[in-house]
Amino acid sequence: MAATALGHRWGWLLALGIVQIIAGWIAIAIPVVASFAAVAIFGAVLLVTAIFQLIHAFRVRAWPRSAWYGLGGVFYAIAGLLVAINPIGGALTLAVIIAILFIADGVLRVAFGTSVRPLAGWGWLVAAGLCSIVVGVFLLIGWPATALWVTGLLLGVNLVFTGSMNVVLALASRTSTSANPFYGSLRSRMSR
Repeated sequence: MAATALGHRWGWLLALGIVQIIAGWIAIAIPVVASFAAVAIFGAVLLVTAIFQLIHAFRVRAWPRSAWYGLGGVFYAIAGLLVAINPIGGALTLAVIIAILFIADGVLRVAFGTSVRPLAGWGWLVAAGLCSIVVGVFLLIGWPATALWVTGLLLGVNLVFTGSMNVVLALASRTSTSANPFYGSLRSRMSR
């Protein structure tokens, strides 16, 4: 059970959730800035991946396919540098990737929903999939105009929902641990 696993550490999850909600609302309020922040993180992840992949390639030189790992690391480094040098191009690219992700996710949800059709709630899966497809298509139709703000907006919405989920989980864990006699006695011993 999540509450038992969190125990008396529910406060950290609560703090994380609150920070995520605040960051999400900031991203929603200024989506262009949030888009560029997401692009910067994306570029940094590409560069860190390149470094680790190149290190791996040099450490296992005896492995016949190490050259492929090295080449992959070079490609990651080039992509990361291009995103760092041209953040607008990175934002445009990231918006297309997100749109394609929404469309692919929507198709999979529709397929899954129709495959479980006799089960209760299958229609919600299909509806969510269709909405995801529509959002992805709108992103592609509106591209490149939507590229600079939509990534930040979606990031903000995701952060608000994820933060809300973490706050609810932390508060549920708190009430669960306060009802647990072990944690209650532990808390009374710690307050002495």
